[in-house]
Amino acid sequence: MVNKKSADTWQPAKSDKSERLLQLTCALLFAERGLTKAELFRSIPAYLEATASGTSEESLNRMFERDKVDLKNTGIQLQTVNPNADPDEISYVIAGDTFVWPQHAKLSAKQLQLLELAAQVWSQASLEADANQALVRLKALGVEPAATDLIGFAPRIETREPSFTPISNAIDESIEITFSYRKANGEVSKRHVQPWSLHNVDGQWLLQSFDLDHSEVRNFLLKRIVSKVQNVKNGEADKFFEKPNDTQVAAAIADLQEHIKNQVCELRVKRDSQAWFHFHLDGSGKPNDNTVTFNYMDLHLLAEELRDFALDIKVLRPKELAELIKSGFEKVASDHA
Repeated sequence: MVNKKSADTWQPAKSDKSERLLQLTCALLFAERGLTKAELFRSIPAYLEATASGTSEESLNRMFERDKVDLKNTGIQLQTVNPNADPDEISYVIAGDTFVWPQHAKLSAKQLQLLELAAQVWSQASLEADANQALVRLKALGVEPAATDLIGFAPRIETREPSFTPISNAIDESIEITFSYRKANGEVSKRHVQPWSLHNVDGQWLLQSFDLDHSEVRNFLLKRIVSKVQNVKNGEADKFFEKPNDTQVAAAIADLQEHIKNQVCELRVKRDSQAWFHFHLDGSGKPNDNTVTFNYMDLHLLAEELRDFALDIKVLRPKELAELIKSGFEKVASDHA
């Protein structure tokens, strides 16, 4: 029997920053005469969602200013059509001739292959949902398109972690958040943090933040967040914090890199096994070497990954890894006894 999900089932938010920037890029490429801030707020789904969720006009303006900076930092040449006009009347545009492939740029065969693969993925969903809705709204506002073909944009960045989008939004807005976090040993506790940045390490999303309860920088794996991420309130408004400076961010990243550098795993791998090809030993150039050494971030996550190859590997170091792999199998056997 299938249980129906309740109305308050936790679902990830619809839009994240990456998709918002995509929508903004599409809209500005579409409108040859340019668009004012008000027109963008009425046509971009992500801005409409923010307004509907109660985002203040001041916060919305701050969001737009950051988006402009982000677009410019990625190399997109965002221009103002009438820079001397009143702020609310300034129109923004991305000139089509600036959004083209560099004339003398060349790609290797491998790079072309990767681009072709990406294009196949994009073509299945490009502009089908929110970005396309933005263009429809622009047409309804009487905006004439500068081009009829905008195919080739990736529609969104997906993540399996439901906490990714609310954390990403909190980082953008500098809002304190709380969530329940399960440690590797199963202990669950509530965390109150100032979110700084998100990183993808070996396929796992990691939050770097300042833990207000422990007064220090701490890292949290998104896969171990076991509750809805909540914005901390100061009365009825969100509680903001001052963004960390570049030195603080660099120090946190350096600490993480140093931690990973000090975590070393060495395995002996059965030749021509699944693990042999997983660790690319077939192309290592050392046909007589059946050992592999690498760094890792989290011992428990590594143990989970290596359980799939347990019959093909022998853990040389660290010894705790072999014990974790064994205890994982014992737990599975116990749960299904």
